[in-house]
Amino acid sequence: MNREEALKKSDDALKELALALQQGKSDTLVKYLDMLSRFHNYSFGNCLLIALQMPIATHVAGFHRWKSLGRYVKKDEKGIGILAPLANRNKKREETEDDKEPEERRSALRGFRVVHVFDVTQTEGADLPEFAALGGDPGGRLLSLETLIRSQGIHFEFVDALGGANGVSEGGAIKIVESLPVAQKFSTMCHELAHELLHRGDRRAQTTKAVRETEAEAVAYVVCRSVGLECSTRASDYIQIWNGDEQVLIQSLELIRDVATHIITSLDETQVNVEEVSHAA
Repeated sequence: MNREEALKKSDDALKELALALQQGKSDTLVKYLDMLSRFHNYSFGNCLLIALQMPIATHVAGFHRWKSLGRYVKKDEKGIGILAPLANRNKKREETEDDKEPEERRSALRGFRVVHVFDVTQTEGADLPEFAALGGDPGGRLLSLETLIRSQGIHFEFVDALGGANGVSEGGAIKIVESLPVAQKFSTMCHELAHELLHRGDRRAQTTKAVRETEAEAVAYVVCRSVGLECSTRASDYIQIWNGDEQVLIQSLELIRDVATHIITSLDETQVNVEEVSHAA
């Protein structure tokens, strides 16, 4: 694909992304965020307790909370023990807890008790709403993308886990979770490569997190569209989670367009080279 064709694909994809952002949150995102809002934010100490007892835990809730979500704890499942505060019932509650200083809040407690929560894998029932997914298969372009990343002088590796993230860009290094579905793996690699190309110089200090995530995900969206992946509302949903919107996208349009076009044309060139080496071998 030559540069003119790549530019045309970039422009078409970005117009569709801008329209999706203009329309606001998709039904998929609304349902997903509503589901997340029902899960308690555990303290650091309780997060450690959960991690020690079940390292693979993702979504954790109590028996009754799971029931309200249409899911039920499986028979004979062992709960994950965490600590729940016991309020001092004798202390007058003329102020709300949020109005009190930390010392006052602590004095309103009379101790802790162990309660049990369960991970989603320990439950069954109605499916939980999920974040919008990607579909399709990039084929040989996955290897081409890995080759392209390495050709930029960026260290690249697949890893087992990244603490809940799909991938990370560390300034000269990219790590991607190996177990991701192939379409998501390709998209995440594009996203992290965009971070490396756009956000590892002096410009980083001049941008916000919302701008950086909008730019990286928009680049990934354009490249994924160019190789025929089914993108649904994933890119616009992701951008909105980071408080990005159509205006943020428009302000960075030229940068996104240039980087996406560079990756698209480079992927085709890299794929040709990879195929030539393969045939020669």
